[in-house]
Amino acid sequence: IGSMEGLDVVSPTWFQVINERGDILNRADSVYVDWAHGRGYKVWALLANDFGDPSMTHKVLNNTDARDNIIRQMLTYASLYNLDGINIDFENINIEDRDALTQFVREITPFFREQGLVVSIDVGVPDGSDNYSRCYDIEALGEIVDYVMLMAYDQHWSTSPVAGSVAQLSWVERKLKRTLEMIEPQKLILGIPFYIRLWEERTDESGRIKVSNPKALTMEEAQRLIQENNADVKWDEESGQFYAEYKSNGALYKIWLEDENSINLKSSLVH
Repeated sequence: IGSMEGLDVVSPTWFQVINERGDILNRADSVYVDWAHGRGYKVWALLANDFGDPSMTHKVLNNTDARDNIIRQMLTYASLYNLDGINIDFENINIEDRDALTQFVREITPFFREQGLVVSIDVGVPDGSDNYSRCYDIEALGEIVDYVMLMAYDQHWSTSPVAGSVAQLSWVERKLKRTLEMIEPQKLILGIPFYIRLWEERTDESGRIKVSNPKALTMEEAQRLIQENNADVKWDEESGQFYAEYKSNGALYKIWLEDENSINLKSSLVH
């Protein structure tokens, strides 16, 4: 990775809970830590659950031995790899496990802090689905950790019934304001997307439009698709993004672009 002006923390996706006993899959790399520290970057390694298995997450969060097992392993890894912080990224959690997640964070945070680690947690935007939004007690979590990272993206995503932006500017602003009702502003970090979803619309035999999301694109891939297909591009004020569409093989493709313009507008919301 080349020089990135303004970057001060990296959060590699290194640790994942893999079973109901709380055993951790370790992908950490000490060479990476040395590289990051040599660039002046802090390393807040990410600790995740298995996003695809909320029942396993339920068992872990409600089992004292499993939680203790996670704590012991993470303290060892944090010391072994000379980490600066831990970012907790638990997602797709059953709504009934909301308080259990808070309790887990309440238990693990003091141990991390004793080792001088910065503790952060990723949360979904307020007022969304049970498993990706309402499962987080943002107010309580904000009182425990050093930073809360708001995942202000996937407004429209792979299972969405309609095509749309990954993170519309007006939507991000609404979710930020709602979150600030629950947490101190100095503890809040705004998560913004650096990817784009390509939407495909096809009309079936009955005349109904079927929407699908065949892939997620990098910024460079999206620009290349637009050029290759001579797509019509125009500015969309509400999304704070350029919007592009083109037709190919009987389908209509739609793209809401993330680029320097959209990132500038979203990041400016911090002020």
